[in-house]
Amino acid sequence: MKNKIHKIILVGAFFLFLLAMPILTLINLPEEDRPFSENENRYLSGFPEISFESYVDKSAMTGFEDWFSDRFFGREAWIKLKNGAERFIGKTEVNGIFTVDDRMMQVWEGYDPAFIDKNLAAINKFTEKNAGIPVYFMLAPTSQELYSYLLPDCTPTGNQSELNAYCRENLECGFIDIFPTMKSHADEYIYYRTDHHWTSYGAYLAYAEAAKSLGYQPLPLSAFDIEHASSDFRGTLYSKTLDDSITPDIIDYYHNTSDSNLTLTINDGMSVKDYDSLYFREYLDVKDKYSSFMGTNSPVMTITSEENNNGQSILIFKDSYAHAFIPFLTSHYSKITVLDMRYINASYNTLVDMEEYDSVLILYNAITFTEDSHIRKLNMG
Repeated sequence: MKNKIHKIILVGAFFLFLLAMPILTLINLPEEDRPFSENENRYLSGFPEISFESYVDKSAMTGFEDWFSDRFFGREAWIKLKNGAERFIGKTEVNGIFTVDDRMMQVWEGYDPAFIDKNLAAINKFTEKNAGIPVYFMLAPTSQELYSYLLPDCTPTGNQSELNAYCRENLECGFIDIFPTMKSHADEYIYYRTDHHWTSYGAYLAYAEAAKSLGYQPLPLSAFDIEHASSDFRGTLYSKTLDDSITPDIIDYYHNTSDSNLTLTINDGMSVKDYDSLYFREYLDVKDKYSSFMGTNSPVMTITSEENNNGQSILIFKDSYAHAFIPFLTSHYSKITVLDMRYINASYNTLVDMEEYDSVLILYNAITFTEDSHIRKLNMG
């Protein structure tokens, strides 16, 4: 009899839970149509458009499921509970992120040579078209390349050193190989534990190595005042796992005299604004702290320096790895222009005059370069 009562109570509690969660979800709906989730660094799904066509092709129902799922009451707490349960039973991979030895890693399984060939062909054609300007390519390894030995033996991981060599063999521009340098410093704090980017020190090592090709004399570490701007950074990899057990990261700014008397001009496609610093400290108060380096990704950024009037200029095509790297270059260039082809749907010639630049740098991390075809826009128009 007692067992029967217990079953009735459990079933009743279960159905009460099923009834309560949708009600709590509707009561606690955010006011915004598409609120921004800081932990996931994305806007949540909007309410779907309801029409006869969307009903027939079931897109309305799919859209409603996404909308409701993004607003489910206590959603992040449930995600943490689920991910925590998976880790408790010994699972080291959650949502494509491995957590080992107080470190998170985005695992990359390899590359498609046909895809890479098209990216490399675009760079070669760009190099040929601008034969009067030295063009350099630099591929940045991600943390997986340095710490894959920590992963379980059965983990399918690609070889970024092999990719780096493949790019070197098939590119007709200058090639900056930072892989040996990064690997030789693997036991130092050169990659964030909870984010896919390199740290400021990792970016400094790349800057010092790039000097051998780009022709400047890198400043020694002793020339910089290092500011620990934040010690509670949890980045993009954390957003996919919500694993609080990993030590938060430190955001460092490397300051020297080139910080002063410079202007950062950002063209986001809708407006053009000038700033007197490369660091946007307001981002230190939110989840996306990496954006404190030169702000979020924008189509066009230009840095001009009154402190450095050597007349040298460089044009950079990049992904977000460049944001922590570029501040080091202000000691060596009067003008730095940065283009992010992911946000540009026109020929670069409509945005810059190539005759104004002494050199060109193409900087991508290994994972982005094997997944992003936007670099092929170099051949537009």
